[in-house]
Amino acid sequence: MTLNPLEYTSIANGTIHLGSTKSSGSEKTEDENKETKKETKNTNEDSYTDVDFSDSIDSAIDSLKQTQESIMSAIKSFLSTSVSSVSSLSSTTASGSSSIAPVSGDFANKLNQKFKGALAGKGDIIVGAAQKYGLDPALLAAIMALETGWGTSSAVNNKNNPGGLMDPASNWMKLKSYSSIEEGIDAMAKNLKTGYIDKGLTTISQIGNKYCPVGAANDPNGTNSGWIPSVTSIYNQLKA
Repeated sequence: MTLNPLEYTSIANGTIHLGSTKSSGSEKTEDENKETKKETKNTNEDSYTDVDFSDSIDSAIDSLKQTQESIMSAIKSFLSTSVSSVSSLSSTTASGSSSIAPVSGDFANKLNQKFKGALAGKGDIIVGAAQKYGLDPALLAAIMALETGWGTSSAVNNKNNPGGLMDPASNWMKLKSYSSIEEGIDAMAKNLKTGYIDKGLTTISQIGNKYCPVGAANDPNGTNSGWIPSVTSIYNQLKA
């Protein structure tokens, strides 16, 4: 074996490191290992499958659009119905005569057989007014019958006032006038509800002491004393 001067000097000094010199066999093995790793990597990379999600995404977007259109259509339909209902309610309230929903039935027919004049055939309106304000139809009709003489009084026929309601503008000395009999019926029912029933005056006696008090200034003839027994009698007849 021929040594170059550097190698000779190292051997002489005992410091040569043969491990720093690689053989051609080792180099070949490392190259093969690298090639094997490269092939393995390529194989792993080839094992992944490319997936095209574009169709799924487009389908999902179309589905969302259809859902949005359905929701918007439902909202528009709801708003349209609400506006129509509000308009109908406003029209009904403004007309007065249509503010009471007529209610037909046996009791309405009974009233039609008894009432005359301006109240003739208004049994369904009277019952409808009672239901609108949560009143006993027989109570409302009994008071109305006494106040109007079953629909024959001047107040109901000339002023459309079926409840004997007084005009506050006259310091409660004159009867109030209404534009229609339906408006008058509604006003009477509302007054009975808010001024009496809602204040705890629920019996004919309690209502009479306020509605038609004995000794009132607008009752110079003292007829108010007969109000409670007369309304009670009519009420019992209607309930029979």
